[in-house]
Amino acid sequence: MASAVALWDRLDAARDLADLRSTERPPFRYYGEAVHEITSGASDYERHTALIAWRCAASAAVLGITVLERVAQAKPPLTASAVEELCKEPTLGRLRKALSVPAADFLPARERRFRDERKEMAERWAQLRDGVDTAIEIVAQITEDEGAAHPRTKEEAAGCLMTEHSPPHTDPVYMGILEPLFVVAEEVPYGIARVITGR
Repeated sequence: MASAVALWDRLDAARDLADLRSTERPPFRYYGEAVHEITSGASDYERHTALIAWRCAASAAVLGITVLERVAQAKPPLTASAVEELCKEPTLGRLRKALSVPAADFLPARERRFRDERKEMAERWAQLRDGVDTAIEIVAQITEDEGAAHPRTKEEAAGCLMTEHSPPHTDPVYMGILEPLFVVAEEVPYGIARVITGR
């Protein structure tokens, strides 16, 4: 994912340079056209990669948070069909709801720490939750701008999937929240282990 973004950034800079050259010297016109085509392909690649990563990270986060909450509250294990359902991409609203679980409170406190891990975790999750709220608003705004029939309200947008509502002609809806989502998806299994071991 990071390499796709880096590739797009480099090509975007090359496109800007090609635009400058093409206005000064006509022979560079074909170079500029080539760079534009390559940049367009790289942009498609970056978005495609990011949306696959989103689907996987969002489902991993929701599944992990659900398991963490059940383990911490000594609830019965999930059924196979429930796990299968949770492995699918969650709606934006479902992800937001999962991020509202006070998971940091489930973790056992660690003594002799210079930083408050649970407080930092709660803050990270709150920031990501705010980012998902913003994404929901953007999905509703995109629909309004395009005159589409659905979704019209924030509540309807919360029922949408990111992979279906980040049109290629708009700025990516996942911008700014994909990386923090990776962090949450990766830290939840460690949280589960800490709850089980009590450490």
